[in-house]
Amino acid sequence: MPIIFARVDDRLIHGQIVQAWLPELNVDEVLIPFSKGNEARLNRGLLRLSLPYEYELTILNSSAAARHANESNRRIFLLMGSLQETADLIKDGLQITSLNIGGMHFKDGAQKLAENVFLDNEDKCFLKLIRDLGIRVETRAVPNSPSLSVDGVLK
Repeated sequence: MPIIFARVDDRLIHGQIVQAWLPELNVDEVLIPFSKGNEARLNRGLLRLSLPYEYELTILNSSAAARHANESNRRIFLLMGSLQETADLIKDGLQITSLNIGGMHFKDGAQKLAENVFLDNEDKCFLKLIRDLGIRVETRAVPNSPSLSVDGVLK
């Protein structure tokens, strides 16, 4: 499978991705899927400018992104803005074995899991669905920081 790493980060492309994750993982492409109704929040031009030229950037709707990832021969960094987008991709046939949560910022009613990770009840439901499919879920800001399991907040 060409997906080298799958991450949820509501900031999408930013310094931790560009400076830490991409060089560590040796990927060719960053794939950003979007759920129906969420495309308007994506500024394709700004995302392209935020990513070094040596990486391909692909932005597709959920079902097209799942097909693209399953058919590609490139080394893909899958970057999603929400757990809902992750669940949508899985429903559309994408198979991943692990998921990293890098940043989900505070919102009303959210519980703090890590420095930059806050989960509300809807997020916890999506995480339970993902975990119950056998996908390992952890949070970690950069490759050399300690990994924290999300299991504690899902009980």
